[in-house]
Amino acid sequence: MKLQNTLKKFLILAMLIILTGSSVWAFSFRNMCLNIIQISDTHISQREDNSYKMLSSSKVLLKDAINTANQIKDVDFVMFTGDMVDTPTPENYKDFFTLLSELNHPSLVAFGNHDSANCNPSTGECTQGLVISDALDFIKRCNRNYIFDTTYYAFTPKTDYHIIVLDPVIRDEITSNGYLDDEQLAFLDYQLQNNQDKVIVIFQHHPVVEPFKSDDHKIRNADKYLAILAKYKNPILICSGHYHSTKITREKNIIHLSTPSLVTFPNAFRYIKITNYNDRTQFQFQFYETNLKDIQSVAKANTIAAATFAGVQKDRVQDIMIRKSYVKTKKPKKEKRVKKKQKEVDVQEEVLEDNNADINDVQDVDASEIQDELNTQEEQIQNEQQI
Repeated sequence: MKLQNTLKKFLILAMLIILTGSSVWAFSFRNMCLNIIQISDTHISQREDNSYKMLSSSKVLLKDAINTANQIKDVDFVMFTGDMVDTPTPENYKDFFTLLSELNHPSLVAFGNHDSANCNPSTGECTQGLVISDALDFIKRCNRNYIFDTTYYAFTPKTDYHIIVLDPVIRDEITSNGYLDDEQLAFLDYQLQNNQDKVIVIFQHHPVVEPFKSDDHKIRNADKYLAILAKYKNPILICSGHYHSTKITREKNIIHLSTPSLVTFPNAFRYIKITNYNDRTQFQFQFYETNLKDIQSVAKANTIAAATFAGVQKDRVQDIMIRKSYVKTKKPKKEKRVKKKQKEVDVQEEVLEDNNADINDVQDVDASEIQDELNTQEEQIQNEQQI
């Protein structure tokens, strides 16, 4: 019986695929997966090399990364996690988006501390470049996918996924540190609270968990951020840049992903494939280095502790499976299981009684028929004797 049911289901499924076409099956599988390219700290500039940053090669490095990204077929979108430009001038932004016009995948951005000018609120004096309102307006005009009115935003690209983009940049002082004000913390908490049935992917320039210690680059109120995260149990991936470092750290249901800069060693970006199942979520991280090996060699030679920025193999390529502890199969309580078992026994007894009754009826019928036959034969014998 089980074999017949299995074959029947298989035939129904086969007919469904034939009638509706393979595209339905593919669409369903695609909805399970989210494929992202993360590129960080491109620092587009017209300046000469500065320290370990290959600024004079920033444009050719981004062009090389775009060419590589275009060869990757399964990509839902590309996210640039800040420091798109080294100095936020219109010229540098123009160069950035001119190169970006060659990208075959949709793209979005998160803001970094190099992407807008810093302004002193008491004096009104600002550093070189566009203030944040002008930079935001420039980006919205150059990138039709950026439909948001603020520098932090959220959207749902697929049913099982929710994207949150944060902006921890401090713009009222000259610093590389980050900070999330109460408004953004409340925004983060709201987005997480209302999407507990989804896989969460957060993009931001500053990491909330540092890949290595730096008092000059950290989020100053990271403790409040982490306290919000701790309330939620669904799979959460946080993608950042800023430190130009390669690192993957997992803490229970949360993965912290630090991606290096294109202009510093190892001059690389990431490809992230997420597959969401009913009871678990799989995260697969790939690593793409530049094809411009001469530039990469110079960058490595100019980098102190290059291994810190390149990370070990598990920081570059890794598969992580997060099981959803909150998804459990409900088991009946002991009392319910006993009642169910007793009911099964009662049903079996009723079946046995019915079978016995049928057997008795058959036996009674057979005996009476035999007796009638004997009586008939006896009458025939007596008649024959009388004759």
